[in-house]
Amino acid sequence: MTDFFSYPSVSVITVNLNGRDYLGPLLESLESLDYPREAIEFIMVDNNSTDGSVDFVRQKYPRVKIIKNSFNTGFAVANNQGAKEAAGEYVAFLNNDMKVDRAWLIELVKPVFGDAETVCSGSKVLSIDGKSLDFAGSMINFEGKGFQKDYGLPVEADIYTRDCPVPFVNGGAMLVKKDIFLSAGGFDEDFFAYYEDVDLGWRLWVLGYKVVFAPKSVVYHVHHGTSKLFADDKLRFLKERNALFSVFKNYDDENLAKVFGASLAGLFNRVFVDVNFDYRKYYDFSDAYKYDRTPQVEPASVSVDSQPLSSLMAARAFFDALPALKQKREKIQSMRRRDDKAVFTYFQGQFLAVSPDVQYQRTQIEVLKSLGIYDVFTKKIKRNLLIISQEVVASAMAGPAIRAFNFAMVLSEHINVILAVPNKSDLKNQVFEIVRYSDEASIRELLGKCDIVLCSGMTFSKFKCIRSSDKYIIMDIYDPYNLATLTEYGNETIERQLDVYKSVHFITNEMLYYGDFYICASERQRDFWIGMLAALNRVNPYSYNQDPALRKLIDVVPFGLPSAKPVLTENVLKGKIEGICKDDFVILWGGGIYNWFDPLTLINAMADVWEKRKNIKLFFLGVRHPNPQVKELSLADQAVELAKKLGLYNKNVFFNFGWVDYDSRQNYFLESDAGIITHPDHIETRFAFRTRILDYLWTSLPVISTKGDSLSDLVQSEALGITVDANDSGAICSAILKLAGDKDFHIACRRNISRVAQNYTWEKVCAPLVDFCKDPVSSAVREKLRPDQVHTSINVLDIAGSTYKGTGNSGSGNRNYAAGIAGAEPNRSKKYLLRRFFYHFFKGGPGKAFAVYSNYKKGNFSE
Repeated sequence: MTDFFSYPSVSVITVNLNGRDYLGPLLESLESLDYPREAIEFIMVDNNSTDGSVDFVRQKYPRVKIIKNSFNTGFAVANNQGAKEAAGEYVAFLNNDMKVDRAWLIELVKPVFGDAETVCSGSKVLSIDGKSLDFAGSMINFEGKGFQKDYGLPVEADIYTRDCPVPFVNGGAMLVKKDIFLSAGGFDEDFFAYYEDVDLGWRLWVLGYKVVFAPKSVVYHVHHGTSKLFADDKLRFLKERNALFSVFKNYDDENLAKVFGASLAGLFNRVFVDVNFDYRKYYDFSDAYKYDRTPQVEPASVSVDSQPLSSLMAARAFFDALPALKQKREKIQSMRRRDDKAVFTYFQGQFLAVSPDVQYQRTQIEVLKSLGIYDVFTKKIKRNLLIISQEVVASAMAGPAIRAFNFAMVLSEHINVILAVPNKSDLKNQVFEIVRYSDEASIRELLGKCDIVLCSGMTFSKFKCIRSSDKYIIMDIYDPYNLATLTEYGNETIERQLDVYKSVHFITNEMLYYGDFYICASERQRDFWIGMLAALNRVNPYSYNQDPALRKLIDVVPFGLPSAKPVLTENVLKGKIEGICKDDFVILWGGGIYNWFDPLTLINAMADVWEKRKNIKLFFLGVRHPNPQVKELSLADQAVELAKKLGLYNKNVFFNFGWVDYDSRQNYFLESDAGIITHPDHIETRFAFRTRILDYLWTSLPVISTKGDSLSDLVQSEALGITVDANDSGAICSAILKLAGDKDFHIACRRNISRVAQNYTWEKVCAPLVDFCKDPVSSAVREKLRPDQVHTSINVLDIAGSTYKGTGNSGSGNRNYAAGIAGAEPNRSKKYLLRRFFYHFFKGGPGKAFAVYSNYKKGNFSE
């Protein structure tokens, strides 16, 4: 089928000043890129070199477009020149003292391709011999000074292996969408050199875009190969001045005054470290008679050398540039789309000291305390979120873990996030913190670090400390597990089914009482959960008055898609798996085989397909779940046995008995031609949200789906593929043959998918979750009991004077019940009676609980 990934055009721009010795290795490495030659343009902007660089490039590399300046314009101006002349959709900036890995460009393109928000990516920079790190991520301190993570670290200790958001990327090895770069103002041309990349990255975040570090994009660098032309004092001047420029332009109105004053204080603090002058003796006014006498220290003996003078002159340069800076600031602030609360999240090192001098650092700490800078960066980002994943979060992970991981990615842009996982994760270097939990004590410790917790009902039930905390609780109920278990355990004895159902029913009710905010996967699910919430008295005058639409109680946060389009990184199916040829039409079952699905009807349909066409193959992506604690399901074995029985096993039906890594899954989807999901017609289907269909949408795969769930309705209404009735193998066969045989229909489906998929990026679907975390509201009813008094597994009704946290509204009716129970027998404590009330409430339901209450009122204490 058609390859829907087209390589975007890229203009690679190199600024050169007397760098002939470096240009050969650079251009040779660019000629060897794993990227279509016709999609790359090479531009060299020469800043009046005198070493024959221009003639060398013209003779040896005629493909390079040369822009020759008559004087040294500096790094910023020259790169902007190249960008304005570039023909590419993207521009990549490369220092002339680098050489690139073959995959450098494709790995830079992957994080930003087709993404409206992530518009800039940067490479990992290694030393020229490849033995140590030069650039592997970034930090910005409050003064606008940029820092490189783990500079000089041996590559053997390199932990920076995954794409992650960063405040800025290395300006000498980066890629950015050209129109965004130019509309944002490009590199600030007043900088001349140094910190242009810091300023640009910071500005892009302020304007609502994202910047990512792409560690698989590798370049090798002769450190300071060209910058050694500058004297140290001139380097210091540029860094001091340019940092002041960045601070003034990029902070929002609320924070600028405090931070800029502290920045100037830090600059003068550094000056005084380097100036050897005892002002106390010179300005000694203790004896008035000395006023007219010759001072002990002659003013002529005071000297300021070039290093501290450069900092002073940087401050003077700022004042001289102030009128122009005000105009720049006004433009940036008028275009601001992200406040400092979100931007600060990416600074990661806002209190890093520039000078190693001990006295400097002591003074700096006092300055930061006195001017309230610590408060700016800590109290202003006061919200901290703990996400607890019950599933393994690692390279290979299933749906719930994928969901938790992406929640952490999106929310970490707005608040501090800790993702707690039950395993030792191999996912390093994230913008959020990943920690391992093991027991109640470890969860209790993590709760102490947060003010919002997001978890599932199962996790909430397992760790009792969550309910006894004072945290806002977000319950993720995207999986109606109380319905799924009806199918999952359908083959067990009725006694076993009832035991499981009672347990899950109790956990579900507990969860629905205790949460402050609930997120589910679809509007249909939301209707289902509102019904359950209403039955448990969570839909009441308090929740209604708080929000008549109940969106502050429960909202829709479905599964999402990566915002960047997928890129095929290796062949994994066609021509790689024996029996699947390069020209075959491959149908992908994009996940595990669970008991609530129906792969058997699909396999029977494949028997009919085989009779008509031998080049249509079905591939099941996963059989064994990556979490060993997940119950093995019988349906997977039945599917394999049926394929063998029909003679289709490894003929036109194939199974992957492992589990594909999350970061590699797109290869299977991109090599397939259609995605399929089939399920019976039962209650679980009605309220399910088949998340694997979203992967089909992400990779533009036309979908074949059984009718009944909300996403199959989307497939039908938006013409994303074909829907069929349950248990109809003939209809499935016809749908497969239609997609395989009608090329125009197949292309039309893919076009529709590209349009619809834009609405399902993680950033978009998480909007209600982001809104709640920015301004959390409690809708749960909490007992005012000490943790040691909390005996039962639920503490939710407004008993014994409890209130709606955050509203101040009390439930007098429930207090009357509690008062009646507590006052029925003087010899029995309130604590005991409350416990008995809850015991009967959850063992026998409201009827039983209030029947016991009535007996208490009558003086009958037998149960």
